[in-house]
Amino acid sequence: MNMFSILHCELRKIIRANVFWLVFLVFAFGPIMMGAGIILSSNTGDLNWQIYLTELLNNLAALGLIGYTFIAAWVFGREFTDRTIKDLLAKPISRSQIVMSKMLIILVWNVLLSMYMFAIGLAVGSVLGLTGWSGDFILNTFFRFVITSLLFIAVTTPGTLLANISKGYLAPLGLILVIVIFSSVMASLGFAPYFPWTIPSVFLSTGFLNLNSIIILASTGLAGIVGTFAWWRFAELQ
Repeated sequence: MNMFSILHCELRKIIRANVFWLVFLVFAFGPIMMGAGIILSSNTGDLNWQIYLTELLNNLAALGLIGYTFIAAWVFGREFTDRTIKDLLAKPISRSQIVMSKMLIILVWNVLLSMYMFAIGLAVGSVLGLTGWSGDFILNTFFRFVITSLLFIAVTTPGTLLANISKGYLAPLGLILVIVIFSSVMASLGFAPYFPWTIPSVFLSTGFLNLNSIIILASTGLAGIVGTFAWWRFAELQ
């Protein structure tokens, strides 16, 4: 089997799973509820697209992190919980190809989820008739949000490693909930540029990252990727 065949199999397996569609359904409610909350808590006469999207996307950061982590953990962890790992290992493919194909599927799925949440946010704002629409602003905000999502996806790789080590996807979800809470503490203490899981939010707010933040974020993501490949290479999988 070549890499394209493996990706095709993984893609079919994901799309046929109820979880794939359930994730999109559940994460539609986040932007809707947050957008409605912003509208209700503001003086709508003063609210425009710039204020609305800035607040909405900042609020979506934590939700996206949870979603991206769940997807990464589920793609790997379900092989153990569904006990399909033996069937997967029986295929004439290397373990590194299995890991690579799953990580590519995770990346595509997460990017689609981020664009989906952004689109839902735009739809909510459009229905409520916000003023101050600017094509350039919307486009710039969209690209900044997508880049932020990619940064969040990068720091979900330790959760991917934990999903393999724990042979399931519950442990990474528990960890990420603790991280979300801890992230608020780190941000309030002024350490957001130095904590891997708050660095993407810094970029979303400022559009810039210093060298230290880039190194910390890249090291975290790389550690999770290398660790996952190493675990699949050397661990006894059952």
